[in-house]
This record gives sequence, C-alpha cells and structure tokens, in this order.
Amino acid sequence: MNLIRACIERPIAVIAAMIMVVLFGLVALQNIPIQLTPDVNRPVISVTTVWPGAAPAEIEREITNLQEDKLRGLESLEEMTSVSETGRARITLEFQVGTNMDRALLQVSNRLDQVTGYPEEADEPTIDTSGSDDQPIAWFRIYHAEGNERPIHEYGDFMDDVVKERMERVAGVAKVNVFGGSERRIEVVVEAELMARFGLTVSEVLATLRAANASFSAGDVEEGKRRYVVRTEGELDSLESIREVVLRSSQDEASGRFGRVIVGDIARVQYGYTEPTARIRINGEPALAMNAIRETGANVIATMDGIRAAVAELNDFAMPNEGLRLVQVYDETVYITSSVDLVQQNIWIGGLLAATVLIVFLRSFRATLVISIAIPVSVIGAFVAMAALGRSINVISLAGLAFAIGMVVDAAQCRHGDEGADHRDRDGDGDHQGGAERA
Repeated sequence: MNLIRACIERPIAVIAAMIMVVLFGLVALQNIPIQLTPDVNRPVISVTTVWPGAAPAEIEREITNLQEDKLRGLESLEEMTSVSETGRARITLEFQVGTNMDRALLQVSNRLDQVTGYPEEADEPTIDTSGSDDQPIAWFRIYHAEGNERPIHEYGDFMDDVVKERMERVAGVAKVNVFGGSERRIEVVVEAELMARFGLTVSEVLATLRAANASFSAGDVEEGKRRYVVRTEGELDSLESIREVVLRSSQDEASGRFGRVIVGDIARVQYGYTEPTARIRINGEPALAMNAIRETGANVIATMDGIRAAVAELNDFAMPNEGLRLVQVYDETVYITSSVDLVQQNIWIGGLLAATVLIVFLRSFRATLVISIAIPVSVIGAFVAMAALGRSINVISLAGLAFAIGMVVDAAQCRHGDEGADHRDRDGDGDHQGGAERA
C-alpha cells in the first residue's frame, strides 16, 4: 500500500496524528534534561580515605596498599589507579563499559569491609561514583560582611553544617565542595617546663587521654528477675572533663596523703581550629570557595534555579547572622542558554529561509505551507524519541536537529512532487476516458 496515497485519502487521520505528535513532543520537551554537552557515563568508582596529618609514605603503607590488595580482584575491573597525598588516599577504579554499577558498588563495599589494621586516627573510607573529572556547574565565594573581623577560615564548621547541607538538598545537586575552611577542635597545649617538673612525657599524656576517652562494656548484673547491663562511660565531652583527667597519682609514705597530677596542671585546654588546607584570596581579601556538582542526567536549568533560591535564602537569614556574604561567581547555565538560543535561532532562520526559497521558486503557496508545517512537526516529534531513549537537549543534539531541517525540506518537497504527479496522472486518465466515451 502506498503510504503517500493513504495519507492523501485520509486527511483527518493525518491531521489527528500530527496533533498527537506535537502534543507528545511538547510534553516530552518538559521532561528532557537541558545540558551544555551530553553525559558521558564512565563506569568509575572512587574510594577516598582520610588520615589527618599523615605523610604520603604513611598513607601508602598503612592504607593504600591494604586496600589495593583487596580491590585488585574485582570483577570487570579494567584499571586501578591510586594517589597518596598528605592526609588522604584516593583509589580510582575504572570498569568495563556496560558494567552493572550497583553490583560493582556492592562488591567494592564488601572488599573494603575485609580490610583491617587501619590507623586509629584514620576515617572510614568513603565510596563515590562521580569521577574526579566531573565539572562543577556553579562556583561561589564567601567573604566578610562589613565590620566582621573574625578569620574567614574559622567558618569551616558553619559552611559544612549550614551552607553545604542546604545546597546539597537542592534537587539535582550531587555534591558540594568547600575550600579554605578549617574544623573546630579541642587543643591541649602542654608546658614543657611543667612536664619536666613532674617527670611526664608527651607519649604518656597522649596515652592517658586516649584511655580516658573510651567507653567499655563491664558485663551484666542479674538481680532477681532483672538483668542490668553495665558500661563504663569515659567520653571527654567538655574542656573541664579533659582538665580533670588524672595523669599520675602517688601517696606520701610519711604522711599518708595522696597527691595527683591532672592535665590542667601541665597544659592549657582550649578550643582551636585546624590548619586550613587552602588559603583563598579574592580581590586581595581572604575568602572561602564552594562549588556544586550536578547529578548525572539532571536538568541543569532546573538545578540552577534551585541553587539560586537556596543562595537567596541563605543570604536572607543564615549568612547575615554570621557576618558573611555568599556570591555566585560562575554559572554554567549562561553558556548553556546562549548556546541553546544560538542553535534555536539558526533553526528558525533556516526554516524561514527554506520557506522563502520554496515560495520564490515553486510559486505555490500550498506546497510552501505543507513543507513549512512539516519542519516544526518533525522537530517537535523528535523530542518524543529523545525522551524515550534517555537523551538530553544539548548543543550537539540541537545542531543535529538544525542539520536535519534540510533533509526534512527535501523529503517534504519530494513527497509534494509525488502528490502533484499522482493528481496529474489521475486527471489525465479521466480526460482520456471521457474522450473515449464521447467518441
């Protein structure tokens, strides 16, 4: 059956099909993510372990080598690279294309659970599916408001607890990184002269504090029908509790009196801050930096709208209370919007020029109208296929649509020519038959 003849004989069905294509295309357009470039999903898993203050050689010996021994036998693993630097170990695992990442994550987690012998100061390893080459969609700077003289790096905890937590709640944001801040800590500053007077060493003080800051199970006690679980709670949760830790005690044999040395006798216990890992200056002033990385497949435009709303909310309440200001200095949607607008402009100009050329050379308003309608219907209908295949609207896909307009014009023109030829053939047959009848 000739498709063109069937469409000509059923114009109402064709019009209904075109309306359905346009409607489904517009609905699909609302759900297709908008990005600058298409996603390239690399099957990569990153394992990061933090050991504050450790040297790279210690990181490699105590952490990296142990993890590599367990991870090297993973299924579908193609390449494993590791980086040991001051205070951190990072292992990047690249798998074969098409690997089930949920299964790979489970295997990596199980292998890491088999690693034992981590240093006491080391944190638990964290697993991340985003590669180190993921580009942020937004950058921010945090600086002092007028009259605030507090060192900027001391706001590290505030950034993690308030600002970072709020930004990561935005739909489409996978991770937020803060640079230049430091964490609050308790410092025990010992006096060397006092330690020498009491015959103490730093190792002894450190061992005593570790032993005092621990909780142990002391078994259970049964009393009648009841059973009580006994625990020894020894957590140091305040400055005063640390000052009262006993370092040494002795008894005078002559007087029978007891004497003791506590931490407060030989050291100053105070709140302080860790050394910042980075120092940032913007326009000559100290500042903090923060970026936001989107989730794979997220709509950058919608995600950026949520980020702007979060920034406005923080600048209205949380940031002024701390004497800070949050300003966005990079926005990827600027380039995305300009690129998408440029391609859309080219599509409109190309379609109008094609219609103009057709009306000049064909001198048929009907033929030009058919071809002009075919262009937007075909473009909008393509969004249905893009949504079904999980594609995104980006510079490359829009450029492909712009290039395809020429093919749509050629195909519509050829079909219209076939339609005209078909009508001429039928008219010619009718004339011939009529002449035969008259004869």
